[in-house]
Amino acid sequence: MISGSNIVTGSAISGSRFNAAAGPGAGPAADAEPEEPRTDLGVITVLPQEQHAVVTALTGGHASRPSPGGPQYYEAWLPVPRRPPMRVVVLQTLRPGTESAALAARELSTRFRPAVVLLVGIAGAVADWVRVGDVVISDQIIAYDARRETAGGPRVRGWVQTVRGELGHRLNEFDAHHRYTPHDPRFRVFRGPVGSGNAVVTDRDSHIRTWLRTVHENVLAVETEAAGAAQAFHEAAGDSTRYGWLTIRGISDLADATKPSAGDHHDLAARRAASVMLGLAPYLDFRP
Repeated sequence: MISGSNIVTGSAISGSRFNAAAGPGAGPAADAEPEEPRTDLGVITVLPQEQHAVVTALTGGHASRPSPGGPQYYEAWLPVPRRPPMRVVVLQTLRPGTESAALAARELSTRFRPAVVLLVGIAGAVADWVRVGDVVISDQIIAYDARRETAGGPRVRGWVQTVRGELGHRLNEFDAHHRYTPHDPRFRVFRGPVGSGNAVVTDRDSHIRTWLRTVHENVLAVETEAAGAAQAFHEAAGDSTRYGWLTIRGISDLADATKPSAGDHHDLAARRAASVMLGLAPYLDFRP
């Protein structure tokens, strides 16, 4: 069984690398912020419970880093077998939704140049076989926001985006190992498509759930950020060292009428998503 305590054992990062202040009279060039070293993993969270779960999972090897006029980053080093530690940067979005997630993904990509960006947090299950407390790794996003309103009801004009092949191969390795050596016997980890959009689904008979099943009969869950991050990567200028995005979601509810009372499961779902993030991270090491 993999746990945060036996994976994250890195030493804390010195604050000096965050404070490259210029001396008196050094001029504008010296005042410019130094170029960031490349990051191995960028992590985006949304809710406070998600941010707390991820940062707590990295305890023992992280340091906070305020950004003037912007979000606070957390930087950490994750030990991996037979390799130097992986550099991880964590960023919480300003608010829920695809737009804020797209901006966060662009901020991470521009400033820290991560090889992979992970969206780690919670989601609502729509597949009958997925339970509260399970974790979903999404290798395909089905965006459901775009639609045409008609007298006969909404006509969804969604789109689908799949992760890059390089990430798919790494997920295959993770699946092969953990299928026979469960990550944690207390919950199950599924891989498959997830619906994403700004609308929060709280109705079992929602037209969104119905439409998602017409696109893919095995859609696992719904959430509200991944479509934004996926589109940000799709539109970004090419960089062969960027492998795109993945979504890791702990299931906090069943995307039905019970959702408003499901807040008690947010912490649990976020912690389990963060735990799977730690287990998956070594498989996402693309360094030569």
